[in-house]
Amino acid sequence: MKKLLIVFVVLITVLVLAASLAFADQTEKSMALPSAGLQALRIDAGAGWLKVAGVSGLDRIEVRAEIEARGVDSDEMDDFIKDHVELFLEKRGDRGVLTSHIDSGWHFFGSGDSRINLTVRVPKSMVLDIDDGSGEMTVEDIDANVAIEDGSGSIRVERIAGNLEVDDNSGDLDVRDVTGDVSIEDGSGGIDVSKVGGSVTVDDGSGGIYINGVGKDVVIKEAGSGGVRIDNVKGRVIRRDKDHDDDEDDDSDDDDGDSRRA
Repeated sequence: MKKLLIVFVVLITVLVLAASLAFADQTEKSMALPSAGLQALRIDAGAGWLKVAGVSGLDRIEVRAEIEARGVDSDEMDDFIKDHVELFLEKRGDRGVLTSHIDSGWHFFGSGDSRINLTVRVPKSMVLDIDDGSGEMTVEDIDANVAIEDGSGSIRVERIAGNLEVDDNSGDLDVRDVTGDVSIEDGSGGIDVSKVGGSVTVDDGSGGIYINGVGKDVVIKEAGSGGVRIDNVKGRVIRRDKDHDDDEDDDSDDDDGDSRRA
């Protein structure tokens, strides 16, 4: 009977802990920084989704941060943010710096599933330099160069009037409407690129590649595993991966249907 009681108490304790870990309390923080004198914005973000949009006529950088802390109730949220959250927006020389991280050592009985979701609005002419840990990302309506380094999570980039560089570890990548050059280094995940005014260069580990509508050249340094299809390219299509060593495609389809130039 005593053993049964001990088992019952342990079971109740486990259920209570599981229930406490199941909820995630959330709070919002807003920040703003005047853009006068700033040429670029550096974003250094950890876990959580990231949405960045350029806005015509905007004279500041605006940030809305949604902090989700799993296993932390509302009464503990202020202390949690003070002790475990790094969240600030500041000016450093001619650039703004947005930092968003939750202490990697934070665990509540084994739970580290906390995140900061960011919605960022910037002037359209603001150069972007983004280093993101994990979570979905969207970047749109920027009339300047954009550089992205990402750990994991899908990425969508649209309407960029400048050059785009993406170094992505994993997750699908969707790029549309870029006036300049596009350079992609990707670990895994599908790549879909369309409507690029300049050239497109891809070095890919695994996942399908589809490129459609390029004003200049397309260079495939490495395709890895996954099919490749290339349509509507005004310049040259050059395959330098292991199956197409220093190969330049003509106006014809490959036998396997993987790559073509219109």
